[in-house]
Amino acid sequence: MPNNLKLALFDYDGTIVDSAIMIVKGAIEAFRMCGLPDPDPEKVRQNIGKPLSIALDEYMPTGFNVTPEQISQAYRSWYAEQGRLGLQHEPLYPGLVNLFHELKANKWLIGIATNKSRIALNNGLSKHNLSKIFDITLSTDENLPKPNPEMAINAMKELGVERKCCVMIGDTINDIGLGVNAQITSVGVTWGYNNRELLSSAGANYLVDDASQLSKLMKILF
Repeated sequence: MPNNLKLALFDYDGTIVDSAIMIVKGAIEAFRMCGLPDPDPEKVRQNIGKPLSIALDEYMPTGFNVTPEQISQAYRSWYAEQGRLGLQHEPLYPGLVNLFHELKANKWLIGIATNKSRIALNNGLSKHNLSKIFDITLSTDENLPKPNPEMAINAMKELGVERKCCVMIGDTINDIGLGVNAQITSVGVTWGYNNRELLSSAGANYLVDDASQLSKLMKILF
């Protein structure tokens, strides 16, 4: 017998919160901590959504005896300290909190699948009073990073949801890639860090421009 459970997995950075300013600042601080010249802020922004060590490798300078993993660790340390001090500035996108409550009221399970670290995610959720609303949260501390499908597969397994009733919602090609690789529905949101053309070419089943459009779409899915 079908269980009728439905799961909406959300990306975090660029989908729930606008963290670009924080991420760019963190990358600059991490480079300085490792004795490197400041990275190009625009290149940092363009690589948001990729696994951190891979993103850093895209714009780190050559000729220095520093690895992406060392920069990644410096970034995580800086980010964690900002969270501890209450300085994690990542404003929520309009309408998302109301959407979460609406989905819960309509019997959706909701979760987060992010390439962010666990401590940074937990700090952000706590700051926005969202720690208890999600049925599951997945980070790269426990799972392979997107676009690997592991986060979605593990979420569906833990919550008992079938592939045909699971949707991934995110703003980058890595989010859409997770959906494609996990063989689940994917929704690209255009308010984040990748444009419509990139999201569409990555295989997004749907594109939405704001929380209101996403709300209408979720009412007709599955």
